[in-house]
Amino acid sequence: MLTEAYPEQLDINHLVLLDHSVLHTAELGGPPNIHPSHALHAGELGVRRANVDEGLQVMLRAGLIDMRASSTGICYEAGDEAHSFISSLTSNHIAELRNRSQWVVEQFGTLSEEQIRRQTAAIVVSRPENGDTSGSKKEAGTWRG
Repeated sequence: MLTEAYPEQLDINHLVLLDHSVLHTAELGGPPNIHPSHALHAGELGVRRANVDEGLQVMLRAGLIDMRASSTGICYEAGDEAHSFISSLTSNHIAELRNRSQWVVEQFGTLSEEQIRRQTAAIVVSRPENGDTSGSKKEAGTWRG
């Protein structure tokens, strides 16, 4: 996510929401989901935050990302080695994740802190009915407002 957003810096709230969105792009009007959707995916956010934080710590220790203090708190950005590391990963699954990450960053990468809070709350209280992942419930870009 950070390599696709580079040179932008993202805080953990942005990263959690964008990471969640990468796996649920069809529900947001984007490309088909990478994994099948399920009724309990809203509950993923609590676990996802801990997993994203752990991943950030691993990438910091490996020198793949940088941590910066900003006016809004701690932010992260892709480090010098991140692009070459990601480029060395060549599986089809990684290619699909990169494709979805690019789409998510283009659509939602510039959300304000308030928009992040609203969208996170919306994910927690809503879910697609009948496992519909066609994207018909939301249109691309609806998170911008």
